[in-house]
Amino acid sequence: MRVIVIDDEKAMHIVMNRLLSEISRVEVVGCYQNAAEALEQIRREAIDLVFIDIMIGQDHGLEVARQLRSTHSEVDIVFVTSHKEYAIDSFDSYPLDYMIKPVSKSRLEQTIVRAAARIRDKSTIAGGPTGKLMVRAFGGFEVRSEQVGLAKWISKKSMELFAYLLIHRGRPVSKSRIIEHIYSDMPQKNAATYVNTNVYQLRKTLHALGHKNIIVHSQEQYWLILDHIEIDFVQFEDQMSQFTTMDSDHIEKAFACEELYTGELFEDRSYEWSISEQIRLHKLYSQFTKQLSRCLLTHRRAEQATLLIKRLLLSDEWDEEANLLLLQAYRELKDHVSFTQHFAHISNLYQHELSVPLPVEFSEMYEHFINKCKKTP
Repeated sequence: MRVIVIDDEKAMHIVMNRLLSEISRVEVVGCYQNAAEALEQIRREAIDLVFIDIMIGQDHGLEVARQLRSTHSEVDIVFVTSHKEYAIDSFDSYPLDYMIKPVSKSRLEQTIVRAAARIRDKSTIAGGPTGKLMVRAFGGFEVRSEQVGLAKWISKKSMELFAYLLIHRGRPVSKSRIIEHIYSDMPQKNAATYVNTNVYQLRKTLHALGHKNIIVHSQEQYWLILDHIEIDFVQFEDQMSQFTTMDSDHIEKAFACEELYTGELFEDRSYEWSISEQIRLHKLYSQFTKQLSRCLLTHRRAEQATLLIKRLLLSDEWDEEANLLLLQAYRELKDHVSFTQHFAHISNLYQHELSVPLPVEFSEMYEHFINKCKKTP
């Protein structure tokens, strides 16, 4: 929930910032003594809740609230004041709540709960976010919504920030860690400013896609609400985890899972922070593909196994287990030419590029296949 405080007392800014920062999933995005500056931010950004002092220097909080209600009716208003006598007048602006100073944390939490419920109700009435947000991160990086289409990124860093938050799968990430991984090439002070700028840019991009409130900031941490996002690498890992065993009944579902992996994570993006996750997901894919290939060979579907293994070897031609599986598939197909050609290729890799003997498993399989061919009329 994104919150603004409008109060002419600096001390009240400090108090509200402290109390609100202790409430989960609340982000104070601005504290203002001047109502015009606050209204300008509300015009530029998505804001959920505004705390307004009824007497703000030269401005009258009630008039500010009426102006806000006429231009941004979706924003909830809470009056926070020492002036009890304005309570009746304040309800002309349909506020969410009216709080008397000094404000306690427990009283503030009650208001936030009400505000969150209102946001959920509005989302339900409005039909929630505009369709699903679909993320393809295997083989590149593409984000699109069902209604709007492809995301139009304001900056490369805002796109990278979104990718970084995605791989944390809805878990909070500290601002300091974001700076360490994405902005390590700039001074700390500048980096903190860039984080704020890129978060703002990211929110604008997501808002344009029909997803207003999926990035959350609280207590110097950021995370994503994933309820309306389909992410290919999350789907892949979730589906793959279901295949503790593999038999003929599982083959078609396993193929659908395998097809989700269309290349390495963020393939052509040089995100150093993603390398370990990229390696981990490729290793899972490799293990899964070999498991599926063995199942296909067991059920005499060697042609399909051959296609899978060849695809796997495109990314790692040194995979010993995959090379043995490919030879096995050629053997099952009785494809003497392909078998001998691939065996010669593997022999060349080991003898000329590594200068090491060919593993005995390959030689044994080759000899067994050749001997069997000789015996066959």
